[in-house]
Amino acid sequence: MKERVVVFGDAIIAIILTIIVLELPIQTAANGVVDIVSLFRAIGIYFISFCFVANLWFQTGYAFNKIEQVKNKELVIYLLLLFFLSLVPSATRLLIEDTTKQTLLIYGVLTLIVTAVMRRLITALTKQVLKDERQRKRRIAELNKQDALSVIFRVIVLIFGLFFIRPVLIIYLILPITAFLQNIVDREEDDLLASLDSQQQADYFQDRNQVWGNSMRRYSTLLRDSMKEGSEQDPDRWKQVMAAWEDHIEKEINERKERLASLNGNEKRRVEGEITRLEKQKQKLMLQKTLTEQNSGQQNGLRKQHLKQRNFRE
Repeated sequence: MKERVVVFGDAIIAIILTIIVLELPIQTAANGVVDIVSLFRAIGIYFISFCFVANLWFQTGYAFNKIEQVKNKELVIYLLLLFFLSLVPSATRLLIEDTTKQTLLIYGVLTLIVTAVMRRLITALTKQVLKDERQRKRRIAELNKQDALSVIFRVIVLIFGLFFIRPVLIIYLILPITAFLQNIVDREEDDLLASLDSQQQADYFQDRNQVWGNSMRRYSTLLRDSMKEGSEQDPDRWKQVMAAWEDHIEKEINERKERLASLNGNEKRRVEGEITRLEKQKQKLMLQKTLTEQNSGQQNGLRKQHLKQRNFRE
């Protein structure tokens, strides 16, 4: 059933993109000469809609790829999403033919509805994927926060569009591109964490900013790594993350040990408990590093064996 739903959605999205480009109004002057300015403006608005629809296809496709079956609730949300998405070609044509505050408002309201429904679908699919209760609550809370910020920002853009048309068109172009890049970063981070158990993943998300230094560094590093060919099979990437994580834990342990001398009573017992927790976390991390190195050695051995067999055949 999942395959049929995904194929159906892909077909609808392909038709939507085709309709948008086929309905591009190419205006000509009285002597038959094409109006270049109008043509490029139309292509620019089409590009905005193309990025918006393509980003939706990418995000929903990645979310569907992680589940085994589509439940009735998720199917209803997806069909509702495709309904509103099918209106994008008409809204795009209105915006191209007459770029006014009213047509921009129509386009903005429609993309706001589509974005809100899409994010609800992704949240529902993510809830189905995560089995660990603690991890599921953390991830759903994170997605709900992102959804709220996304809706609030788009409402502000709608109001801003009542006064400034061109700047809002640029914002509508930037939004799907940034969402697309964010989805790539999330996917890259998921690939990095695939080898960890649920407790280690929970520890990672608790100390994520400390591991990377800050959110911008995490974002830029994961985005840069995603562009490298074969980076998902590179064990050194996760080794570097674990090394930084281990350094952070070591600093936290040393800092608490220095504070112990000046503490007493309940506060001292609390800090001792934190030290014990951090030391256990460090031991798990060292075990994970050992397993990663062993897996890396096995993969290198298999690659060498494969090369020898290929050279022997040649």
